[in-house]
Amino acid sequence: MLRPVLIIAIFILASIPTAPAQVQTVGAVSFAVPDGWQYKQGPDFGAMTMKADTRFWVVAVYTDMPSSGDPNADFKAAWKRVLLAGPDYRGVPNYDPYKLTETVGYPGKYYDGSSVNQTTYTRLYVLESGKTFVPVAFVSLNRNVLDSMEHNAMAVVGSVRVAPLKASPIKYSINLTDLTGNWTNGIVTSIDSYNHAGQYQSNSLTALRYGYTIAPNGSYTYKAGGLLNNQMINDDDSGVVELGAGFITFKGHRHVNQYRFVNLQQALDGSAVITLWPPVDMSQISSSRDSMYLTRPVRK
Repeated sequence: MLRPVLIIAIFILASIPTAPAQVQTVGAVSFAVPDGWQYKQGPDFGAMTMKADTRFWVVAVYTDMPSSGDPNADFKAAWKRVLLAGPDYRGVPNYDPYKLTETVGYPGKYYDGSSVNQTTYTRLYVLESGKTFVPVAFVSLNRNVLDSMEHNAMAVVGSVRVAPLKASPIKYSINLTDLTGNWTNGIVTSIDSYNHAGQYQSNSLTALRYGYTIAPNGSYTYKAGGLLNNQMINDDDSGVVELGAGFITFKGHRHVNQYRFVNLQQALDGSAVITLWPPVDMSQISSSRDSMYLTRPVRK
């Protein structure tokens, strides 16, 4: 059997130009290719690559595998298939892999690992899809470089579909029609405080729900409510949405909120998910830290 991680590395170094493509298929699995990334077909996977000076990123989507019904067992099977087919990686993670976030749309697991010689770093996602599961590998030089492109990896993972479903392209431009509807997000954090002796002191809970309802003419209403550091808060506003220069600006009567638009795509359940960043210089953006997701349920 060919070594998947080694094949990916060969793809990265290959000088043969490749053409970008919005949606590709490998076996019964289809997926979207991020804007500006190059695509190459492997024997049992499709690889998307991006290079910048000495840095590289690869997202590889593999053909689906029969599910055992146990996400942890499925993850181990995928890890062995993708990372242990050659000598670059050794062993299976000793800890249970992490659960995928709800923004992806799939139940499943993910975990990271570094190659034996520390030349590549891989995050493996395993997407549970009923009777089968789909491995998706995200590869780069190290974790810091990998995380700088996490928004693209999450966009690919979120786009994956198993036949008869079909992937849709990722959108990198929007208009008011795309934004019309009710967009929501929530934040839940719990922080425990201890004194210098290690004794429990207090807990700070934040549980907020907020959202924008946008009309076809660009007007909007905003509502937020919940707990902020154990204190009840409520906020509301209304105004007009402005689009331009890659930003979405909510000009309200009380607040002005601006976001850098990243992408828009359809989630597995048919809802729309928009990815946003804060309106700061790109050099200050951390994809893994700053990505914010707003979700619009399926229109009925």
